[in-house]
Amino acid sequence: MMMRVSPLRALCALALAVFFAEPALAQETAPAAPVAQTTPTPLILVVDRAVVMRQSAAGKDIVGQVEAYGKKMEEEFGPEEAKIRADAKQLQEQASVLDPKVREQRQKGLRDRQAALQQRIQERQAQIQGGVNKARQQVAEALEPILKEIMIERGANLLLDRGVVVLGAIDVDVTGSAIQRLDESLPKVQVELVEVPKPMEGEGSGQ
Repeated sequence: MMMRVSPLRALCALALAVFFAEPALAQETAPAAPVAQTTPTPLILVVDRAVVMRQSAAGKDIVGQVEAYGKKMEEEFGPEEAKIRADAKQLQEQASVLDPKVREQRQKGLRDRQAALQQRIQERQAQIQGGVNKARQQVAEALEPILKEIMIERGANLLLDRGVVVLGAIDVDVTGSAIQRLDESLPKVQVELVEVPKPMEGEGSGQ
């Protein structure tokens, strides 16, 4: 039985899941903290980086571009996938009257075509994923100085991600402010296809 190819679903599930994962930003300390002999009292702020990625203008722009790539993949690969399924159905209907060798040759041909199509889809997904990773890094790099600026303005010396906060009696969440400033400094990020190196036959065997 031939498996149905779903490039758009696979792409969105993979690329967007990685994009919305928490950025690799560690806890930040304010650069201008005064020197003291004793441990300073923690002045904490909280930010939800996943929400920043999801609700910022740049984040929404990236999601839209990924979805557009997915639709383009459906248009590019969908007809070929449909032809393979149609040929597989026809072969199944004719299997009982075909010569065993002919049947095996056609089955192999279908398997080869499906494998080739899957490889092309996976290569395109890897290209898009590479573009998403680069775009996500751009957002993270633009966000970092914004968070440091907010910390200095509010006199904080510790920034925590919302995910590690269990309870809080005061409102120290700066996610909204971070999104507003990020929208002003980086409203859009281009998601460009990133070429993935292909393994060469006989690589390492010498020239």
